[in-house]
Amino acid sequence: MSLSAQDCTQSHAIQSQESLQDIDLASAQDYTPEDAPVSEPLTGKERAGVNLTWGIIGVLIGFLVIILCIFMWGEYQFFTAMRETQNLMLTNQVVNSDALIQLTQQRSDFRAFWFDTLQLILLNVLFPTLTALLGYVFGTSRNGSS
Repeated sequence: MSLSAQDCTQSHAIQSQESLQDIDLASAQDYTPEDAPVSEPLTGKERAGVNLTWGIIGVLIGFLVIILCIFMWGEYQFFTAMRETQNLMLTNQVVNSDALIQLTQQRSDFRAFWFDTLQLILLNVLFPTLTALLGYVFGTSRNGSS
């Protein structure tokens, strides 16, 4: 540490000690803080609702991960097939571009099917169930002021 840095910290420590000596402790009063509000433990129904809600959220996350993996697998398969088709076109084994059109059509059909399935399950099953459970959990929670 440099000499000026030591002087700065020493002078700050001396100033803080002097300011502590100037405090008038004769007029100080004891203070007891109020107790922090603590909620009551959940009842059996409330705990079951919370656990069920976490279960639905887990299923929702698991379903999204599975659909994401399916989409990634489909894209990998598409790009692999495109590379093979381009290699065949370069070696003149495939002359027309019908194979490319068929590949792009299969890709769009694959993506549309899984997107529709995702939308159907999420919007018609999981989100309404989750909404109902969250409404139950928050609707049955007790308010401390009532």
